[in-house]
Amino acid sequence: MKRLLVILLTGLVMLGYAGPAWAHQVETFYTLGNQLEFQSLFSTGEPFVGAKVRVFAPNNSHQPWQTLTTDGEGRFSFLPDPSIPGNWEVAIESDDQSHADYWTVPVGEQGIIYDGISLDSTQDQHYRAAAVALGPWLMAVAAGLAWSLWRRR
Repeated sequence: MKRLLVILLTGLVMLGYAGPAWAHQVETFYTLGNQLEFQSLFSTGEPFVGAKVRVFAPNNSHQPWQTLTTDGEGRFSFLPDPSIPGNWEVAIESDDQSHADYWTVPVGEQGIIYDGISLDSTQDQHYRAAAVALGPWLMAVAAGLAWSLWRRR
């Protein structure tokens, strides 16, 4: 019984452990001037420098319409082609994809629909990383519990 308690407590401690990749998230802000301008920062306020940016047109979601890199202030800008209406997708990612932000930019007949620009939170890398990291720990705890119960019989 004591071993089972140790295994359970170890599993709970490991579930509460947060790795360094979860220390901060990417926050992106945008404005519309001559082009659509984005600035990506970490939640610490540090610019997301050198991030790879891929812009996908609605008529080709597999090949980037444009590729960019954020500058020293975490900024980049682009202007969607108004002759291609629909939802333009913007992926802002680190080289190892441990930090990322994904945006949808709707374009209509009149150009960018500013009020429709939205963050695609279903693509958040931090939640995905948490699920991937917790999987092995949960399996180890479950295996330990199964082994402990099997030995007791």
